[in-house]
Amino acid sequence: MTTTSAHRPVQHADHDVRNAWLSVLLLPVAFGLAFLIGEGLISALGYEVGDPSAEAPLWAILVATVPALLVFCAPAVVSSWFARRAALRGDRRGWVPAGLLIAAAVLFIGLNVAAGLGLEAQLG
Repeated sequence: MTTTSAHRPVQHADHDVRNAWLSVLLLPVAFGLAFLIGEGLISALGYEVGDPSAEAPLWAILVATVPALLVFCAPAVVSSWFARRAALRGDRRGWVPAGLLIAAAVLFIGLNVAAGLGLEAQLG
């Protein structure tokens, strides 16, 4: 008596490493979307974008910034997911693009926090 079972093709770690690197291509898209979301939400709340005299309150800044930052961090999350899958299969190379995207996300968040605190005038 023979039995058949459905086979899923075994995915190798190389596939996940490649996908981790391909997720780096999401960074420019995420940057553009984050910019549109942040600027769009602050404008939709009735505040002028880039006008230093019309400073928005903290609640409006958070409403506009938090979704934009989440969108910007999406490529790092995707790349980390593929890097973790590759690492579970014994290939740690996927953490290189994931680390780069995590560093970019942390830097972007840091710059936004510095701008929110008014430190960008002191830095430049």
